[in-house]
Formats: sequence, structure tokens, C-alpha cells
Amino acid sequence: MESPISVHVWTLIQQAINVLVVLLVLHHFLFKPLHQLMENRTRFVEQSLAEAKSQKEEAAELLAKYQEQLRNAQAEAREIVSAATREAEELARRRRQETEAETQALIARAKAEIENERRRALASIRDEVATLTLMVAERVIGRELNQEDHRRLVQDMLADVNAREPKVGDLQ
Repeated sequence: MESPISVHVWTLIQQAINVLVVLLVLHHFLFKPLHQLMENRTRFVEQSLAEAKSQKEEAAELLAKYQEQLRNAQAEAREIVSAATREAEELARRRRQETEAETQALIARAKAEIENERRRALASIRDEVATLTLMVAERVIGRELNQEDHRRLVQDMLADVNAREPKVGDLQ
């Protein structure tokens, strides 16, 4: 009778060959593809990290570029606003000068017109005074004046009125 703990060499060799065959099959169908899959996954992760780093650097460059463009645009906008403000101030200054010149011209024309009206009024008053003087003189003297007397009286009266005439600009 054999002992329950006996070792059969052929069984041990068969078991060893079975284990080796299973290991070879596992290695060929499981471990090799699994190892390949792990290497592919590692390469994919490394590529993804490299791409992410590259994209991060590219995004940082783009951000810096856009920030610079934004600063330039803001500076340009400030310059445009400043130029527009200067132009508006210059336009307002020119308009004030034009308005002042127009006002001065209008005042000068009004003064000239007032002076012309004053002269016409004085001339009209002189004529009227001369006529009234003749009428009064005719009544006082009681006769009609001849042409020479009439002219002499008008000239005397005008000389008297001119002597009393106020200076230019004085209105009474």
C-alpha cells in the first residue's frame, strides 16, 4: 500500500508540464496582450499629458497675446476719446470766437444804424424847426418872406441848431 504522501515523479512532471503549458498559454493570450494594453495606456496618458501641457502653454501665449491686444485697444480708445475731446474743445472755442465776432459785427451795424437814424431824425427836426421858424417869423413880421430872407433865416436857424447839436453817441 502506498502511502498517502507519496510523490510520483511522473505525476509531478505532468503537473509541472501542465503548469508550464498553462503559464505559456496565459503568457501568450493574457499577459502579453495585457502588457501591451498597459504600455499603450501608459503612452496614451503620457501623450495626453504632453498635449495638455502644450495646449496649456499655447493657451497662456494666446492669453498674453489677447491681453496685449486688449491693452492696445484700450490705449487706442483712450487716445481716440482724448482726440475727440480736443477736437470738440477746439470746435467750441472756434464757435465762441465766431459768435463773438458776429456779435461785435452786429453791435457795430446796430450802432451805425442808430447813428444814421439819429442823423436823419436831427435832419428832419432841423427841417421842421426851419419850417416852424418861418411860419412864426411870417406871423410875427406879418408878411411873407421872399426867397432870400427865407434862405437867410433857415441858415441862421441851422447854424444855431448845429451849435447846440450833441456830440456823436450822446442821445437826448
